[in-house]
Amino acid sequence: MDFKPSLLADLGSTNARFAISIDGKTYIDSLELKISEYNSVESLCQGYLDLIDLKGLKRAVIGVAAPVIGDLVSFVNCDLEFSQSKLQSNLFSGGLRVVNDLSLQAHAVNFLKDDELEVIGDRLPYLEGPKILVSPGTGLGMAGIIKEEVVSTEAGHLNIPAKIKKEGLDFIIDVFRRKIGRMPTFEDFLSGKGLNFFYYVLSGQEECQLSNEEILLNYNTDSICLEVKDVMNYLYAAYLRYMTLAWGALGGVYLAGSITNSLLSDIDNSEFRNIFEDSDTMKGLLRVTSIYRVKPQDLGFRGALKLTRDL
Repeated sequence: MDFKPSLLADLGSTNARFAISIDGKTYIDSLELKISEYNSVESLCQGYLDLIDLKGLKRAVIGVAAPVIGDLVSFVNCDLEFSQSKLQSNLFSGGLRVVNDLSLQAHAVNFLKDDELEVIGDRLPYLEGPKILVSPGTGLGMAGIIKEEVVSTEAGHLNIPAKIKKEGLDFIIDVFRRKIGRMPTFEDFLSGKGLNFFYYVLSGQEECQLSNEEILLNYNTDSICLEVKDVMNYLYAAYLRYMTLAWGALGGVYLAGSITNSLLSDIDNSEFRNIFEDSDTMKGLLRVTSIYRVKPQDLGFRGALKLTRDL
């Protein structure tokens, strides 16, 4: 059957990335739009199609930073909500598939090449088993991959357990509890808002004066930025340990996104792995589990290409 042109969309909580596939194998006309400049998912999609002056497209695969449970989809970290059936009726009558944004990206993991992955620590023998994809951003996304099946999760919303101990982290958790009135989740800290909050607490300032990008880039010249990065990486490695044990992720732990790239640059990989493997009872499993940093930044489009062939 002939492939029909399709919209590929990866909608986070801050940015919306769009492209078009004509053949189901490649994509063209990629653009990134600010979600805050549009008032609905429909206006976002239509706005992109207007920008590239494309009419008559009737199919789409869309990843969203939200759980996809029923017809109504509500984003977690921004004020967007839409009905899948209405969006299909109004714009995409030829076929619409909506999935969680990390699930969308996870559909591309099995097709990554060796040179698209950076091993964190020593290269370990490849093992069969479940894989997990983790990506901190505006929120904290995680998806599981079991053979060809992708499983969406909201694991970032788990509370940080009291067992995680690190100088500086206990103080940050205490400030968060007093300020917000509840225990922090992993997403509260392993995200853009977490970077901002860490710097605010550790610097003692009334508010954080730096952007997240500046916090991540200035660790060589700003001791507070370095401390933020150190504490964040400790928590990141600990979170990956919990997720690996929960999923039995012997197939590998895959880390993606710009925050990951900045956090893992210029670090002691052996120390990161030591934190990851810090288990009194399951060190053996963790020691044989590979951790990879995913180099390509277009996992969403790659995953959407796979799904659009099945529309």
